[in-house]
Amino acid sequence: MPPKVIETTQRGAFPDSSFKYTPFMHVRVLYASFVQGLFYFAPKGAYHWEPSMEDTDIVITDETPINVETVGVRPAVTFTRGPVQFYSLGLDDMLGYDFETGQKKKSVLVPGTMSINCCARSDIESEQIAWIIAEHLWLLREELMRKGFFEIGRQPVISAPSPAGSIVSGDGAKEWFCTTVSSPYQFYRTSQFTPLGKAIVNNIQLNLQAALRRAVAAPSPDPMDGSGSTGVHLPMQLHFCPPSAFAPASSDVYGGSVNPGESAQPPPLQPHPLNPAVKVVVRQVRPNRPGVVPPFSGASPIPLSQPCVEQSAHVTDMSTVKV
Repeated sequence: MPPKVIETTQRGAFPDSSFKYTPFMHVRVLYASFVQGLFYFAPKGAYHWEPSMEDTDIVITDETPINVETVGVRPAVTFTRGPVQFYSLGLDDMLGYDFETGQKKKSVLVPGTMSINCCARSDIESEQIAWIIAEHLWLLREELMRKGFFEIGRQPVISAPSPAGSIVSGDGAKEWFCTTVSSPYQFYRTSQFTPLGKAIVNNIQLNLQAALRRAVAAPSPDPMDGSGSTGVHLPMQLHFCPPSAFAPASSDVYGGSVNPGESAQPPPLQPHPLNPAVKVVVRQVRPNRPGVVPPFSGASPIPLSQPCVEQSAHVTDMSTVKV
């Protein structure tokens, strides 16, 4: 036995029934509300229904089985949902696709059958109640379709009166008869999902951080051996640049920018990629960015004697990190 009793609300995590959150429960609510409203306007003494158990002539509930001690000699109506199956509407059931975000929208029909059990102590009385319910489901089907059903009320099936069996519980259950109305229905379901969720984005960021750390820790290969480097193991070399004689404290010395009206501040020091005990200034250089492609003469690049000149392109076949 658990040490603590876990309590939940009557409707779970959702405040009300709906086809969006609780479709099966909503189907029961709509069927029960329709039958209750149908017998509510019947005159007193002719199967008139009231919310109070003491005042009603007929008990209409979605609870199964029916308790004889609670119902007494009054007729009762209960509901049993049959199996449902998703009915495909096309290729992958896809209703729409967004190429920018990868969002996919799908739609499907969900057909099923609701069994309406009309129980009474007389077989004639039980089948009479079943006929009233089946006829009005067929006659007023538009009212239920306005509440979200795609199809309902067509071709109801009324069974022959039979012993109540497991529908009625109690000592007097053998004296009860039940006539079942099988009401087919369909409701549509539309759902969508986007692959780039929050968890996926977090995983991508972690993978990028791990890849960059492996790239910094990887040794720089010899550019003359022709092996090259692929994936995240980018070739990298470090070059120490002398401070600018004109403005040594300006952040523009290392490729930074200064906003108008603000004093120039040098970039923050960071641990050396290969020696964390040394604080250096690191600036990332993108070798394929327009404006930093090295000049070529024929098929070979022209080497620059001073790679620290900001106005020149100093990147060859390897990325340079200036510190």
